[in-house]
Amino acid sequence: MQLTYKQSTLLLILFGTFLRVLLGGSLEFGNDEVYYWLYAKYPDISHFDHPGMVGIFIQFFTVNLAFDSELVIRLASIIPSSISMYIIFLIGSFIKNEKVGFVAVLLYHIHIYGFIIAGTFILPDAPLVLFWLLSFYYFIQVLPHKPEKTSTYKLLLAFFFAGCAVYSKYQAVFLLFGVVLYVVLQRRIWLEKIVFYLGFIFPILAVLLILYWNYQHDFISYKFHNDRVSLFSFSFNKNSFFREIFGQFLYNNPYIVITLIILIIAFIKKKVIVKRELLSLFFYCSFPLIIVTIYLSLFRNTLPHWSGVSYLTLLPVLAVFIEGRNNISKKIFVGIISFSSLLIIAVFVINKGIFLPKSTTTKKEKLGRKDVLLDMYGWEQASNKLTTFFNEENLKNVPIISNNWYPAAHIDYYIARPNNMKVYGLGPLNRIHKYYWINKLYPKLGNEALYITDSRNFKDPKGLFGNEYSKISRLKTIPILRGENIVKYVFVYKISKV
Repeated sequence: MQLTYKQSTLLLILFGTFLRVLLGGSLEFGNDEVYYWLYAKYPDISHFDHPGMVGIFIQFFTVNLAFDSELVIRLASIIPSSISMYIIFLIGSFIKNEKVGFVAVLLYHIHIYGFIIAGTFILPDAPLVLFWLLSFYYFIQVLPHKPEKTSTYKLLLAFFFAGCAVYSKYQAVFLLFGVVLYVVLQRRIWLEKIVFYLGFIFPILAVLLILYWNYQHDFISYKFHNDRVSLFSFSFNKNSFFREIFGQFLYNNPYIVITLIILIIAFIKKKVIVKRELLSLFFYCSFPLIIVTIYLSLFRNTLPHWSGVSYLTLLPVLAVFIEGRNNISKKIFVGIISFSSLLIIAVFVINKGIFLPKSTTTKKEKLGRKDVLLDMYGWEQASNKLTTFFNEENLKNVPIISNNWYPAAHIDYYIARPNNMKVYGLGPLNRIHKYYWINKLYPKLGNEALYITDSRNFKDPKGLFGNEYSKISRLKTIPILRGENIVKYVFVYKISKV
């Protein structure tokens, strides 16, 4: 019996979920992931870096951290991503047919941002993508058509999910910007309907929650992000620009990006792919974020995944564009198998060090500094060795300090958490981030503390804390092995004021 496209899609999503569960349970946390675990451990209505939705997701999927392994925490990304894939199928089915929906999900599986960054790792992008796509799914059913009573609830649902997206990550305002642009330029009839304005209550509520937190904290989030993404800094940053362009090609898959460029050319030549009123809504809701991130990269350091949700939104349109090509589903499926194989190989590279050159540095404090893969390796090993050391030396009652949010969050999760110890961040706000507020929840630091660092992020504690702590001594140097090779060291210092 031949499977329908819907059945094939569900099997494909199930395969993708299984693969991401395998990855999520095989890798230690990266710097950003372990930092967002703090959002669930110390919940608030908003946070220094981002709104609070990712913390809420982690709390939900871990039953408020009752289960807090890497895999369970990452379920807060893996499960929503599987739902996002099905929404992409629904969008593709709506604009043409279920085959288009199926092809769109095939493309999702070779989209590095969608499948891995927002689909496996626990980042604010996971709820962002889910709510953005849900919102867009309802917008596209309503806005291109004349207002009807039956469309009211769908429009309100679209705005509700847009509000949830805003509460996930600030980029979601571009979805609303695209909706307003589309209505003003192409469907002004909606401007006559009160329900269109009422819908904005939901995103406004999300913004008010974020604003209220910032009002309580001197609008610190906006000062921080303004320094990162100011629209009016005109000193050309060629490194950031080329990194952004290359990153967008890589994170969104070169095949997808090139196909999108060809699609744009076809649109300019007025070739009919999808009804223009539908295609315009896709473009209005997607391209502003892509364009703005590229513009910002001309002058500021940007991250290529910032615009990833826009590329995901365009997948159903790309699927319409390519679904008639010979054996396109089989060709993309071959790409999925190849991509999946590379992901499994990457796990072995990270955990076993295969194919990686051995570091030639002889200085312990610099070992592994250039190996970015060590951000996701060695912390569990360090935890086991340090737990034994703390028990032997009776150090579990001594607080731990760090000078930066990374590796402070790694130390917090892998070392302090299993030993019921406290981690303090010492330094300026732009270095310690959420630890500025976590510090206030703990008793004031006493006369002694432990300083833990590793050779990838090594900073000499004498230079950091020498003015405040007069006695600083190294207690332990712990080698971290990958296979038979030492790939980095973890250093434990005891510092005291007397």
